[in-house]
Amino acid sequence: MFKKIAITVEDGPQGEMLVANHFGRCSRFLVYEIDENKKVVKEESYQNPLAGQHGGACELPAYVKQMGAEVVIAGGMGRKAINNFSNLNIEVVTVPGATVVDAVYGYLNGQLKGFEPCVGHQGDCHQ
Repeated sequence: MFKKIAITVEDGPQGEMLVANHFGRCSRFLVYEIDENKKVVKEESYQNPLAGQHGGACELPAYVKQMGAEVVIAGGMGRKAINNFSNLNIEVVTVPGATVVDAVYGYLNGQLKGFEPCVGHQGDCHQ
């Protein structure tokens, strides 16, 4: 049985891939397919069609669902986006300030779970 994890990505100052602080404003999503042994077997990259825009992030949960993701990892996310992901049966994990590699392996090792909604995003979609 395979599981797909979508991670919001932004490029860091030294070219490293970081988990984007605001999921709706990420430049792209990396989707990792994980096998039953918790090994990454496939990686795909999807551009964020709303990158650089301030609004419209309410559409992204359905976009992530189309990727086949069962989990989304972001640095931060508003309450409405969290609810939209939950309604699509997508687990939300927030981990601000992490690299993509640390987020993937932290999640696979059971060190990352749950979320903390961004302050000031109650009821809107502007992440």
